[in-house]
Amino acid sequence: MAVSIIKKTIKARWLRNIFFVTVLILTIVSGILMYSIYLRYNHAAEMTLKSCDTNVADTYFGYYYALDSKDFSEAAVNFAENYEYRDKIEIWVIDKNGNPLVSSGGYDVSEFADMPDYYGALNSENGISIGKSRTAWHEPVMAMSYILRNSSGENCGAVRYLISLKEVNRQLYLIFAAIVFGVFLISLLMFNSGYYFVSSIVNPVKVVNQTAKKIAKGDFSARISIPHTDDEIGELCETINNMAEQIGEIDNMKNSFISTVSHEIRTPLTAIKGWSETLSSIAESDDEVMKKGLEIITSETTRLAGMVEELLDFSRMQSGKLQMKVGTVDIIAEIQQAFLMYRPKAESEGKKVILNLCETENSFVLGDSDRICQVFINILDNSVKYTERGGKIIISVENSENYVKISFSDNGCGISKNDLPHVKEKFYKANNEKHGTGIGLAVVDEIIKLHNGIFKIESTQGAGTKVEVMLPVYKKED
Repeated sequence: MAVSIIKKTIKARWLRNIFFVTVLILTIVSGILMYSIYLRYNHAAEMTLKSCDTNVADTYFGYYYALDSKDFSEAAVNFAENYEYRDKIEIWVIDKNGNPLVSSGGYDVSEFADMPDYYGALNSENGISIGKSRTAWHEPVMAMSYILRNSSGENCGAVRYLISLKEVNRQLYLIFAAIVFGVFLISLLMFNSGYYFVSSIVNPVKVVNQTAKKIAKGDFSARISIPHTDDEIGELCETINNMAEQIGEIDNMKNSFISTVSHEIRTPLTAIKGWSETLSSIAESDDEVMKKGLEIITSETTRLAGMVEELLDFSRMQSGKLQMKVGTVDIIAEIQQAFLMYRPKAESEGKKVILNLCETENSFVLGDSDRICQVFINILDNSVKYTERGGKIIISVENSENYVKISFSDNGCGISKNDLPHVKEKFYKANNEKHGTGIGLAVVDEIIKLHNGIFKIESTQGAGTKVEVMLPVYKKED
């Protein structure tokens, strides 16, 4: 189980797919490089041997081919001692039986020595062969053997030119060691830097994952310690923190909404239930109580119906299914309807609603008359609700450039600076003492947006509120 988990980690995939592959490539490249250097050094040694002038040996030993072996041996000693390049190249002279006679380095070459180049030269057409071998004292050498032949082509002996590979091999070992060390150092640096880089991504991701799990379980107070970086990881951490904060706010608003709706529904239901019981128990002759009870039942039932309709509109808005029946709408007619609907209610509460209709060039807009009327009713309902007895609400309609502007001004309690930016948000209630679901203005804002209009709220706490709705004027084509 532990092995399978390790195989699935990002670090393991990085090691397997990047680090190991890179090390393998470095190893192959370094191997090719070392082999190239090896060939180059060997080629240089070989070219040095090939540069030896074999004609000198032919000329020198040509006089001794017909002489006996003793004279040939003496000539071999003399040739070896007087060889011009003896400080760079060692030469051996070999008799016709393949026995080394003398070395220019003064070594005893009478002992058995491995001479593959000599045997290769015997079988070569030009009598020359180059090969590697070791001397009797185990020194690595590269040698070129040249067979001395008389005019009849008979083997009269050989001259062997040798270059010691001891120093060459030492230099190659140093170069190879440097390459291997370089590959190791590069791999180590790459591993450390890569591991640090991957860890700088993986470790924050682990923290993000743990925090996300807490948020998923409902702990909206969980936060990520944002790393001191300005990269994508830092942005991700900040985004998740903001998301958690917003989800927490929405959750609080949801709980508040549920509590508010429960209270809003319970109040009219309690009134309906109470008055139903009262009406069922009173005498038939008590018409005044009966009338009052029926009025309350009707009022609370209407309130419940409006609340349900508001919730349905909100549900449609959330699902993108808020439908509109688009047509030409007379704003003057719709605002007058809302005014006539709310004036009696306002007057019964000791409040005054005033409608000012300024001269307008065009009061027609393209939209849904029912939805536009709903906007006016929701705004008027809030204005009446938050205006104290003796206060007044002024409605005015006028043209503003290419818009019809409808203003609702009251001298009610107003909205605080902290609450004002949030009053259009769903579930938000600036004043919990007043009844309402907290979604009315959110629905209004959505309807105005669907009509390509503008919805603005200005308010000063304790001085009143001004709401402006601006809808594009509908211009008939000539």
